[in-house]
Amino acid sequence: MNASDPQPYSRNFPGTVEAAAEAEAWIMSQSQALGLGPATEYAINLCLEELFLNAVKHGRANQASISIWAEPDGVRVEFVDDGGPFDPSTAPAKRISGPMEDFEIGGFGTGLVRKFSRSLSYSRSDGYNRLLLEFGVNRDALPGKEAQKKT
Repeated sequence: MNASDPQPYSRNFPGTVEAAAEAEAWIMSQSQALGLGPATEYAINLCLEELFLNAVKHGRANQASISIWAEPDGVRVEFVDDGGPFDPSTAPAKRISGPMEDFEIGGFGTGLVRKFSRSLSYSRSDGYNRLLLEFGVNRDALPGKEAQKKT
């Protein structure tokens, strides 16, 4: 990871479902440029896809911007949108329980974002939601037995 260049890479996107794929491709290229490993890249992409699609579908965002930069202890990602106020750091997270046949889609995104990011902070100012996510790069960001052993 190139932490000697803390300059953020930023890009604006229209608030459309189609732009989510464009944002995902862009964040992947930036992750690779920063030399992030596959687990960290996966975690960042998963979180940003969830945040982007929720901002557009539920918050009715017309635009979003994403910034990413390296720090000595990890990587920071800022997601900003002009949708309705929504703080995923305090939103309830559903848990999967019961048989697979009874599983209903929806409500699990905030839990995923919290699980895959090291930290998440939210603010709202001037009509914009601002989320700052932090990801570690020296540990496996994927959940499971191996990741649980390392914590």
